[in-house]
Amino acid sequence: MKFNILTIFPDLIHHYCDDSILGRAQQKEVIDVCACDMREFTLDKHRRVDDKPYGGGPGMILQVEPIYRTLENLGLVKDGKKIKQNKTKIIIMDPDGKKFDQKMAHKFSKLENLVIICGRYEGFDERVYKFVDEKISVGDFVLAGGELAALTITEATARLIPEVLGNKESLTAETFVDGSIEYPQYTRPDNFNGLKVPPILLSGDHKKIEEWRKKQSR
Repeated sequence: MKFNILTIFPDLIHHYCDDSILGRAQQKEVIDVCACDMREFTLDKHRRVDDKPYGGGPGMILQVEPIYRTLENLGLVKDGKKIKQNKTKIIIMDPDGKKFDQKMAHKFSKLENLVIICGRYEGFDERVYKFVDEKISVGDFVLAGGELAALTITEATARLIPEVLGNKESLTAETFVDGSIEYPQYTRPDNFNGLKVPPILLSGDHKKIEEWRKKQSR
């Protein structure tokens, strides 16, 4: 699966995705994360991607043209229109968007190409939305840009793809599977400064341990 993240700070994406789970998955060629620098597709000699809003107002707005030209380079738009492609979805990080959750991550993991457009400054020229499939938000709070949100979606989605995680069983017993929160877990030592591991987990009775875990998850 390919993740194309449109940003003006590609190093933010590379630094995170080249390590840990995402880094190993890319080395195995299970996924490919590409940070598409929108500054590379400007017509301005200063590589500007933003400008003042018409009608006045605070801050700067991301221009439609650099974003369109980046999508055009990816073969996703042509002649001012979005090209429909199976197994491809273009999303844009937006506070007005649908809230991202685990169910959405599962849906995205079935795609072949997920395109994520990251915002900066005061937002986007409204015409950008003509070329996307869906607005997505990761929560009701403000960030400097969409990169952290895009990375959140990328990791949550990628880890659901077969062969990304080393242990497949991790997906069947973790938080949000079947609407449950993962049960409490403990490791050595069994007694730390008087804080003890529940006796049931030391009993060796796997049936009772499984029942205890299900109850804790609920």
